[in-house]
Amino acid sequence: MKISTQNKINAVNELSSNLKDATSILIFEYHGVPTSIIAKTRKRLHDAKATIFVAKNNIFNRALKENNLYDKLGELSGPNAMIISHGDEILPFKEVFNLSTEYKLVTYKNGLINNDLIGQDKLKELSSIPSRDALFATLLGCLQFSIKKFLLDCVEISKAKN
Repeated sequence: MKISTQNKINAVNELSSNLKDATSILIFEYHGVPTSIIAKTRKRLHDAKATIFVAKNNIFNRALKENNLYDKLGELSGPNAMIISHGDEILPFKEVFNLSTEYKLVTYKNGLINNDLIGQDKLKELSSIPSRDALFATLLGCLQFSIKKFLLDCVEISKAKN
C-alpha cells in the first residue's frame, strides 16, 4: 500500500521529535522475528519509556538528518527498526541482544547513548549491565544495611555509657 506524501511528512516529524531528547537510540535489522515477539518487546520497551519504530529507511534517514545524527549512524539499508529511549538507556540494547541470541537473523547495526556512538562490539557488554532499577535497588540495599549497622552501634554505645 502506497503511503501519501503527507503521511510520510508526519512520520518524519514524529520520529524527529522523538529523537530530539532521546537518551539512547538503537537501530537493528529485524529479520525472522514473529509479530507476537515484536509486540511483547514493544510492551517491555513502552514500560521503560522507550518506543520501537518500524518504517521505510528513507523516513529514518530524513529524521536522522533533521537531528544531525545521520553522519554518526550512517545510511540505513534493509528492513530496520529503531528504538528510541527517553528513560533507561541500556534496556533497548538488552532487548536487541536477547532477540539476536534467539533469532540469528536479527542484527544490531548502530546505536547512541547520550550522543556517544555504541558499536557492535559493545552490545554484549551493555547487555550484561543490570537495569537502572536493579542498580538503584542494590545501592539502596547497601545504604540501608550501613545505616542499620550504624544505628545499632549507636544504641550499643549508648547502653555501654549508661
